[in-house]
Amino acid sequence: MIVALRTLLITGCAFAALSAPAHADAWGDDIEVMEDAEMEDLRGGFNIGGMEIGFGAVVTSTLNGVPVMTTNLTITDTGAVVQQTMHTVGENLGSLTPEQLSALGLAGLEGLSGVVINTESGLTAFVHNATNGTLQNITVNTASDQEIVQTIDVMLTLPGFEHIQSEFAIERFGMQISDDLHSIAFGWQD
Repeated sequence: MIVALRTLLITGCAFAALSAPAHADAWGDDIEVMEDAEMEDLRGGFNIGGMEIGFGAVVTSTLNGVPVMTTNLTITDTGAVVQQTMHTVGENLGSLTPEQLSALGLAGLEGLSGVVINTESGLTAFVHNATNGTLQNITVNTASDQEIVQTIDVMLTLPGFEHIQSEFAIERFGMQISDDLHSIAFGWQD
């Protein structure tokens, strides 16, 4: 059970990193790192000890407390599903021509999905790029006194976890009884 939980934790961390490569020497000698080909086979989630585990992430960008863009990434049996919401602030990056992007200094963002907010005090652009198994967040800002916040909420779905949790509680209760009986036995010998 401990080995399955350790594997669950390491696999969850690997999915949370999304695009960071895993190296065995970074985790320690007693940790088995999965190869890329093996990870590809587990794309719809993963199964540990018969428990299916789902993965998702929600990225939200705000400017001065106002939501600008939200991206939902969900890993399913068929691959990644990406849903993006552009809020009513700014202009959709995809609606700008290459010339307009170049004039704003954003030529490198052509073809990406995002929001551009151009005011008298400067320009702020947000990009959430969720393709090819990666999740990239790009922010370009030339405006002063801006409060820019990006939050990433990572979700692991563990169906049936209540049952596993109750097994842990029973096991912990048994260990507590054993410890109590042990201390009583030693207390009588003193």
